[in-house]
Amino acid sequence: MKNDTCGGCETCRSLGLLFARLPLGLSLAYTGYHKIHDMGVDQFVSMSTSHVPSFMPPAFGNYYLHAVPYAELTLGALLVVGLLSRVSGLLTSLMLLSFAIAVTGFRDYTAALPFQAPVVYGCFALVTLFAGPGKISLDGLLFRGRRRAVTPRDVD
Repeated sequence: MKNDTCGGCETCRSLGLLFARLPLGLSLAYTGYHKIHDMGVDQFVSMSTSHVPSFMPPAFGNYYLHAVPYAELTLGALLVVGLLSRVSGLLTSLMLLSFAIAVTGFRDYTAALPFQAPVVYGCFALVTLFAGPGKISLDGLLFRGRRRAVTPRDVD
């Protein structure tokens, strides 16, 4: 049964998805910009090399760390505007998963909250991956003519 109390359920869903994308995208874009322009990529890499897991070849870790600031900036911008959102959500969740594994694992036992920030932001990325960007996005604007999949709720 549909709940039409607000008069625009698709608008509410799209706003909710926008509010999931914005903090994640803005945070990623800012962090990437800071690493590129303020800190410098080489300094970021030298500071982060100790977090590369021992099972990973050092050359791969070095390449990955050099790509991280640019990936953060690009994926953050894509999430903010809602372009290629599902792909951005997938890549962002994988990147944040790697951060959580490399730094402290999934749980930070010294923090007041039960999970560290990459895990929380990773959940926002998964929402974008599985639910899409909503209509308030460039994806919604560019691909609005596409047919929506029929769900069991629509059949009732």
